[in-house]
Amino acid sequence: MVAATLGILAQLAIVARAPVDTARPVNFHAVLMPDTVYVGQQATYQVGVFIEDALRLRLRHNPEFVPPDAQGMLAYELGGGRGPAVRRVGRRSYEVHVFERAFFPLAPGRYAVPSAQLIYSLPLSISFFSREETHTLVAESLGVVAVPPPAAGRPDDFTGAVGDLSLAARLDSTVARVGDPMLLTVSVMGRGNVKLLPRPAVAVPWGSTVAGPERVTIDTATDEVRGVKEFDWLVTPRDSGDLAFPAVRYPYFNPYSERYEVAVTSPALVHVHPGALALGDTARSDAAPALSIRTAYTGPLGTPFYEEPLFFALAALAPLPAVLLAVRRRPRRTPRRLDAAAALHALARGRSAADAATVRRHFVRALVGRFGLAPTAFTDGGALAHALRREGVTGRTADGAEAILAQLDRLAFGPAATAVPDLCDRADAIYRQVLEEARSRPTRGRPMEPAPRTRALALLVAAAATTTIVAARALRALDAAAAAHEFMAGVRAYESSEYRAAAVHFSAAAALSPRAADAWADAGTAAWVVGDSAAAVIGWQHAGRLEPLASDIRERLALVRAPQDGPIARLPRVPASLAADVALACWLLACTIAAWRAGRRRSIGSAAAGMLVALSVCASWLAVGMDESAQARNLFVAERGASLFTAPALDAERTQRLDAGEVGAAVARQGVWTRLRLDGDREGWVESARLVSIARR
Repeated sequence: MVAATLGILAQLAIVARAPVDTARPVNFHAVLMPDTVYVGQQATYQVGVFIEDALRLRLRHNPEFVPPDAQGMLAYELGGGRGPAVRRVGRRSYEVHVFERAFFPLAPGRYAVPSAQLIYSLPLSISFFSREETHTLVAESLGVVAVPPPAAGRPDDFTGAVGDLSLAARLDSTVARVGDPMLLTVSVMGRGNVKLLPRPAVAVPWGSTVAGPERVTIDTATDEVRGVKEFDWLVTPRDSGDLAFPAVRYPYFNPYSERYEVAVTSPALVHVHPGALALGDTARSDAAPALSIRTAYTGPLGTPFYEEPLFFALAALAPLPAVLLAVRRRPRRTPRRLDAAAALHALARGRSAADAATVRRHFVRALVGRFGLAPTAFTDGGALAHALRREGVTGRTADGAEAILAQLDRLAFGPAATAVPDLCDRADAIYRQVLEEARSRPTRGRPMEPAPRTRALALLVAAAATTTIVAARALRALDAAAAAHEFMAGVRAYESSEYRAAAVHFSAAAALSPRAADAWADAGTAAWVVGDSAAAVIGWQHAGRLEPLASDIRERLALVRAPQDGPIARLPRVPASLAADVALACWLLACTIAAWRAGRRRSIGSAAAGMLVALSVCASWLAVGMDESAQARNLFVAERGASLFTAPALDAERTQRLDAGEVGAAVARQGVWTRLRLDGDREGWVESARLVSIARR
């Protein structure tokens, strides 16, 4: 009854709110309620088509409705089978057809809902054979804002469930035997997008649990999406007696009350008879004996040489000797130019007399080049003599230079330039006398010392850099020690048949030391033993890309049902560091040959050097292609339950259910979906939550 009342009110929203223009026989409007929702809360989109009664009789075909395509939100069609409503405006009566959709935003942000379209045709006359005129109407474009659930009051075990939910649990039997599994089914039901509800956390202290399949039932007959999602577990008792099955907690955020709530199931009593306990882990009780692991921890692999700055420095500096030798043996094309002092001396020793302007130019330039005098020293009276005395020249010589300059000025800037051979000799002689009496080096200002603040800042920066480097090395040392401790703890747990604990320890060691191939290899083996194929493939793929020549990793990957030898999932055959070292060696040898030929005054180009350069380019291309970090950047492993869909929507057609451990390359992303390309020319959309990246974390 409550649901029916809510449906009527929701329908009245578009029927009553939409403005109707009585001048138009057809009105087309849309509303979106509410305009602000929480992530995972429903926003109802309604489109109303208002058709006047007189026009309705003229329609020969049903109008064509084109719904909007909202990106980043899940959509459900609502209210199937509902009949039209009636809206009266003045004396006019309109038949109202309502189309409804439920939108669920998947991430915080603002989402745009494009305009819907309505296309209808009307005959131009009452004749049966009359032509028709097509009309197109466009509804309003709307938007909705999605906000995350508040942080205040959030339970620690909240996993993202949003809706008005309730919880129920049932066991297929309350009487069991030690080692015999029981089926536990937990049902989460209520209002909300039940398809994306996360799995509840189930912990049974007297037994082990293995997650099973999930089932979803959606009800869209009303104006609110409802449904039930069922989760299965296999519970295997380890203890006997009358045991209490613990209650299951499921925290969720209720967007209607705007607070966090917790749904709890009722505890149950289970009677477990004594029996033989299954060997090993429950999930692998019928499997072969545990696989062997690496018991010796060799530590993280060193950083490849091609990632070091020295590698690129060698590659960049290698051609310099050949270039310098080739440039050095080239002949000089420009004659050596004399400086001003040498030119003045050449004029004085010349047989032909020079004009006063030329002598003055060389005399002034020689003094400027030696002492760096300002232009005013040659224009103001007595300035040159004063400047020379400051440089240590005696007063008599300084006054002589001043007199020579004054005489050159009169002759050079007089009515006509006059050749003065003895004046040129006197100018050269006085210049040499000035050089003899002047101090050995021109007086310059004392070198500027850095200001105290600058020096303090430089020292502070140096100290900070040193501290950072030391701290980084100390942290790496601590991580290496912690990784070794976790690895040995995993070895002890694995040898004690505690495979789940071993998987946790090996994964922790790999996280602390991402380049430790031993930790990744054993993490994959332990995960395989407990039945987690996806985690096993991730560990083995990591180890195989760090150690491409390790044969045990390839043997482990051959156990996986999902193909691991295709073009996408295949491990590299040769380490990228080897190809990079070969490329550098070829490049250095080619540069050495070029330098040797340049030193012998030959052309630096040769067939041998060209071949080595070509080999270096090919090896560099192989190194880039085999780099494990670059290869794994877009590679993902499918977890159990992942499926390929034709479109990024749960109601799209499912083309294939993927095996756990399948490796694919991501080619596109849209919201919570990833488009994956897999071996075997397969491609489709997969829920991102079902994928785990192979890239080093």
